[in-house]
Amino acid sequence: MKKLILFSILIYLNLFCFSQDRKPMYSGGMLFLQPGFTIAQNPHQKIETLGFGIGGILRFYIKDHICLGIIGGNQKTNYKSLESDNSYITLGYGGPMLGYTYSKNKFRFCAALSVGKGKIKNLHIQSQNGVLLSDADYYSYKAWVGYPIFSFDYLMTEKIALTSQLICLGAFYNKNDLYFCPVFQIGILFNR
Repeated sequence: MKKLILFSILIYLNLFCFSQDRKPMYSGGMLFLQPGFTIAQNPHQKIETLGFGIGGILRFYIKDHICLGIIGGNQKTNYKSLESDNSYITLGYGGPMLGYTYSKNKFRFCAALSVGKGKIKNLHIQSQNGVLLSDADYYSYKAWVGYPIFSFDYLMTEKIALTSQLICLGAFYNKNDLYFCPVFQIGILFNR
């Protein structure tokens, strides 16, 4: 079923997007700097601290002001627990996006919404002696992740753009727990 959906999307893009004579038809690249502030919790403590991530984005410009694409990444936050500085929580996320885009001269703005699946992994260390963990818990949860995306691109050349984005990751996991993380992203896009 997934292959059929992917094949249908590729046919649609080939017929309607690539047949147009407009530039660019799509842009994609790496979001390599992603500082964010994570707010989450586990059975031991509340987590509120700065984290960093990495990710990527691919946008197809379907009509004059409509874009469709995929986005994904991984946000990791290290935090201090009772007797350790090595505890961490990560969110891996990805999914489709749909948005509004506007271009003028060398600038492009995009506001979009994305919903997809994700996975939260949390290593909470209660007690540690050197590299030996004497009391630790590892949690892994599947989650649905939703987030708005506000992107501002500067076209350095016809083929290369610098992008800055603001996203607000939100995920429900472990039945009632909420993962929330506003993230500022900087990256490079390649246009075609």
